[in-house]
Amino acid sequence: MNPLIESLAVEKTNRGLIVVNPTLQLHSNENIFALGDIAYFQDATPTLAGTAQLAFQQAGLAAGNIKAFLSGKELRTRHFEELGEAVSLGTERAAVLAGGKAFGGPLARQARFALYTARLPTWQHRLRVGASWFFDGTTPRPLLPLGLQR
Repeated sequence: MNPLIESLAVEKTNRGLIVVNPTLQLHSNENIFALGDIAYFQDATPTLAGTAQLAFQQAGLAAGNIKAFLSGKELRTRHFEELGEAVSLGTERAAVLAGGKAFGGPLARQARFALYTARLPTWQHRLRVGASWFFDGTTPRPLLPLGLQR
């Protein structure tokens, strides 16, 4: 655990995670929100603890709740579920677990690519990564007018 988190005088689990309410606010201070690897959220599938997909799901809830808190509006809660897992197995294959089913091979690589790019923050990121992967990791070259081609 990060030494800063260890030094905080807030309620923690025996593993050093900050205990948060269903709104992602700390039990001891409603002005502070915590999520991701430092937070213990009881209503999350146990296999999600410490994973990026839990932080990804929590980010939207935290952002909305901070905005609502600052506006004096009602905060929301959410139940977080396993979205699946995907792992690259070299340049041609991958393995994907989704909906309780596992599959692998080239189709899984395409599914992993789709999942990965869908979660990138902007369309520019998605376009750059997509082009890079489409061209097998090489930088796409600009098209030259017909008279200038080598």
